[in-house]
Amino acid sequence: EGAGEAAMLGVLPFTAGGFIYVGTVTVLPELLRDAGPLQSLLQLLGLLAGVAMMVAIAHYE
Repeated sequence: EGAGEAAMLGVLPFTAGGFIYVGTVTVLPELLRDAGPLQSLLQLLGLLAGVAMMVAIAHYE
């Protein structure tokens, strides 16, 4: 059990980093396109809603 936990602690950061990288590479070009102020505001609100959901899940888990 101890070796499995140690392996998980080593693998988890790489998995999370890979997920963040893939998500960023696919989404970022869309966000960097020329968009109007309303579109930028909606994107920011969507980002903040996602962060709020992650915080709520982490808090109530």
